[in-house]
Amino acid sequence: MNSRSEERTDEIVSHMIQYLESVLEKPHSIFGGLPICPFAKRARLQNKILYQVLPLRAVELAFNAELMYIIEEFYTKDCHEVMLVISPDVAALSVNQVAQLVANLNERLAPLKLVVFGGHPADDFNVQGVRTRQEPYINLTVQPIKGLRVASRQLKETNYYQNWSLENLQHVGFENRD
Repeated sequence: MNSRSEERTDEIVSHMIQYLESVLEKPHSIFGGLPICPFAKRARLQNKILYQVLPLRAVELAFNAELMYIIEEFYTKDCHEVMLVISPDVAALSVNQVAQLVANLNERLAPLKLVVFGGHPADDFNVQGVRTRQEPYINLTVQPIKGLRVASRQLKETNYYQNWSLENLQHVGFENRD
């Protein structure tokens, strides 16, 4: 990678970190006074997030060898809790194409017990009007299912989900509120 592309990569990662700090890590009344992403700040401060900048394109929705390589590397090294794959071209994929990519990856990664979530600047998913997935870039969050289940159980013991509709809960994988 040349110094120009390294600067661009650093700029993109920095922009995403600013978004984490200014939006996802801020407490919000809709989420019971917790941040939109209650575990992001700790993971960021403890350097448990692996940031990867990788252009994603519609022609690669079925298979992207480079993406699979970095996911495998994340999985085998096991030194980060979360990997955030950031695609710098916000027009490369539609919200529906990101959803399709996420579905394809979740099917492919199920044997590894990894789960993928997608973000898109145009994603309209919201909880009581608070949009939770409109990051500045198209992105994929990859993490072990085990850690996600622990976090979800912890959040169920709080008021975090108090304003979520049944549709919101189903959208993120909860079958019911119990």
